Amino acid sequence: MPTIAEMRTDLYRLPLPVPMEASAAGVMTAFDMVAVRITDSEGTSGCGYTVLHEGQGASVAAIADLPFREAVTGEDADRIEWLWRRMYRGHHYAGRGGPVSFALAAVDVALWDLKSNRLGQPLWRLLGGYDPKVKAYAGNIDLNFPVDRLLEGASRSVEQGFRSVKMRLGRPTLAEDIARVQAMREHLADDIEMMADANEAWRVDEAMRAMAMLKPFDLVWLEEPISPDNIAGYAHLRAAGGVPLAAGENLHTLAEFTALIAAGGVDFPEPDLTTCGGITPFMKVARLAEAHGLPVISHGAHDLHVHLLAAAPNAAYLEWHAFGLDRFMAEPLTVTDGFATAPERPGHGIDFDWDKLEAHKGG
Repeated sequence: MPTIAEMRTDLYRLPLPVPMEASAAGVMTAFDMVAVRITDSEGTSGCGYTVLHEGQGASVAAIADLPFREAVTGEDADRIEWLWRRMYRGHHYAGRGGPVSFALAAVDVALWDLKSNRLGQPLWRLLGGYDPKVKAYAGNIDLNFPVDRLLEGASRSVEQGFRSVKMRLGRPTLAEDIARVQAMREHLADDIEMMADANEAWRVDEAMRAMAMLKPFDLVWLEEPISPDNIAGYAHLRAAGGVPLAAGENLHTLAEFTALIAAGGVDFPEPDLTTCGGITPFMKVARLAEAHGLPVISHGAHDLHVHLLAAAPNAAYLEWHAFGLDRFMAEPLTVTDGFATAPERPGHGIDFDWDKLEAHKGG
């Protein structure tokens, strides 16, 4: 029985190639990454990571580095469900989301990578294995771009192999948002799918008006039009119809997804393993969505999420964030004809250049 012999946590601040803006986050120039590396008593290792907005990584790294390290060291490395619950319950009173979920994610991914590496299996196969090919879309963050640059970015996404493109909404006026959507729809070929993400920009009444005006553009979905906490608002918007709704990147627990789905508030549940506590809860959300006849999509961290969606029969779309992690990976994921393919390498298959990352260490 292999036990966990060592765990280390590192914090990095990584500059973005281009400043990006989303309504809820403002302009972003860098992001934090918390990386966890675990080694078992047989010498096998696993790596996990979570990403956050700039300046938010220190608290997450602190949780992983001390209480979570103490919780897993010396324990059976294969009892991932038990270890996850031990960490979660140990911080239930002060946690249940927020930094605790982000820290859980980094440790949980490392545990799954460790197990996959020990067994010599790619993660997507260990999680059940369904289809290694996953439909991917370009999750462009472009709210601060003028229209010409917005369209140039969409063209680059298509040239890179994407057949589905997302744009951001939340400009000062709805008229400006609609004009940008119209320009994008007219710019793209008819067979290129479009999604739009408002990043919590509107009140419910504003979202109602926006959905009515967006209906002619045949969007695959409108994402996070209102606050993620307003479950009744999501149910109201979905009942009104017009545009399918995607939501969930800002939900941190299985219970929150259960409430949103039970209320009938979402067409495309969108868990993010880096925010909801890792692979263990993500797969539960995917099964929950499947039980309700809903597809599941992902948010960010595409190099990890491709494995999870490849294991889910109800997988719909993999979001692709150009946050610049590829430059630190030996074999970054690619897209061909609109699809990403989960690698056959053991574990999640991500081989970080730790020497290159060292220049960005510390928050």
